[in-house]
Amino acid sequence: MSGSQDILVLGAGVMGLSVARRVAALGARVTVLDPVEPGGQGSRAAAGVAIPSVRLLDDPDMLAFTRAAHGALTEELASLGEGPHLRRGQGVLRVAMDAKGRDALGQKAASHPEWLGTWTDAAHVVELEPALEGTPILGAFVTEQGYMVDTEAYLNALLHDVHRKGARVRLGESARSVAEVDGGVEVRTEHETLRAGMLVVCAGAWSGGIAGLPALPVKPVRGQMLTIFHPEVRLTRVVSGPTYLAPWRTGEIVVGATEEDAGFACHVTPTGLMHLGATVAKLAPRLREARFVRAWAGLRSVTPGGKPLIGRYPGTSSVLIASGHAGQGILTSALTGRAVAELIEHGHSEVAAAFEPARVLASASERPSA
Repeated sequence: MSGSQDILVLGAGVMGLSVARRVAALGARVTVLDPVEPGGQGSRAAAGVAIPSVRLLDDPDMLAFTRAAHGALTEELASLGEGPHLRRGQGVLRVAMDAKGRDALGQKAASHPEWLGTWTDAAHVVELEPALEGTPILGAFVTEQGYMVDTEAYLNALLHDVHRKGARVRLGESARSVAEVDGGVEVRTEHETLRAGMLVVCAGAWSGGIAGLPALPVKPVRGQMLTIFHPEVRLTRVVSGPTYLAPWRTGEIVVGATEEDAGFACHVTPTGLMHLGATVAKLAPRLREARFVRAWAGLRSVTPGGKPLIGRYPGTSSVLIASGHAGQGILTSALTGRAVAELIEHGHSEVAAAFEPARVLASASERPSA
């Protein structure tokens, strides 16, 4: 890659900034655009769960991707000056309410038992996490893999490092339209028209509807979350079920997250709060009288096939995309940034090969409808 090449990145969330820092380190001149301040609207709303979902056990590509991503994220946090401000807690309890639930988890992870962890009974679960005293569970699978990321601190550390590497970050400035031209792309903003050799779209749930680019089936899924505080109850691990409880800032506990097809409506609803409240009541009876702190909503980006899009934006020659990571965005951001940098530098990335957009979308369209 020519050191003088200009790269434009749309989106200052974890994907866009991870891409920008990797590409800037190659010697490219990088500019990041984001329509809001402080940038990274979707990423800043994320709870920061850096744990592969149990759903991924059915998808070898996603399982391999998230396994590799865990190491890449840990390395990236360390390179950013990792401290208590970037990581919270360590380990996961995947609870089972009864024998049927335990056996279902065990069967799902039969070929990857190390991923699920070790089964322990309810009494030992309470020893590990006293917050779960009184919870009507049979037990839980316990693993020390996985942790929570403080997404605000992570994004701010990425921003600082991107600036240090010489990239420009223009917050509050959006891409009004994109056009491919000889030698690259032109991006029109509210203030001017920028020209670059390549554009990387990392705009999260907004990635599929950018004016001037072919429309892609990347859509938003709303997630609602809340935090609570109890002066005598803490968590040190993520407690995972259909929803989760996890350690948060200053001793709080985060409860999340809903998964709602609500378009771009990014607000908290009574129904969402009731669902999250029921999670607290069921998983941690000791927290029923905890103090409510705050609630918020964010938008995940998802694709029809459930896989992210990492590679050439279909129908273009000078545009790449990194989007559609759903609930695995924080976990996989560092590895995605590395993959996009490899695509720009070498034209190929082994990591990205399974998520080449045209291939992912074609595969999704061939699946029989339910």
